[in-house]
Amino acid sequence: MTEDDVDPEDPRPAGHYPRFADNEWHYIPDELAQTISLGPAGDGENGQDWVLTYTPEKREENDREKVLVRLTPRALHELYIETKGLDVETRQMGHRAECDLCGEMVDLERAIPTGQGEPCHRRCWADAYGAPEWFTDHV
Repeated sequence: MTEDDVDPEDPRPAGHYPRFADNEWHYIPDELAQTISLGPAGDGENGQDWVLTYTPEKREENDREKVLVRLTPRALHELYIETKGLDVETRQMGHRAECDLCGEMVDLERAIPTGQGEPCHRRCWADAYGAPEWFTDHV
């Protein structure tokens, strides 16, 4: 499917994604990709949610309206997990990945990053880098 095949008024490809057939779909062509942004909702003060914004394509340029999606910390974490490059099998397992230190599976919701940014168990991190006893009590 090429960009020319996309109908901006009906961007879901016919016969595809039946699970989401009743949802509203948006289309962002290459020339509008720069309209996508992700950042703090306000002035960057602590505790603020983040906002994902984009401007979808419409047949008439005047019809374009910026879409804003508020992301709570949990939602932002889920977005990070989805965009981190996990394969489909890993995502379908409930957001789990291989612990960078021990090789066993770790729930990404409970994982912490290693020095290289890879997921690992709290206990593995504590063993590798040293941590107070209370640190691993929340496993």
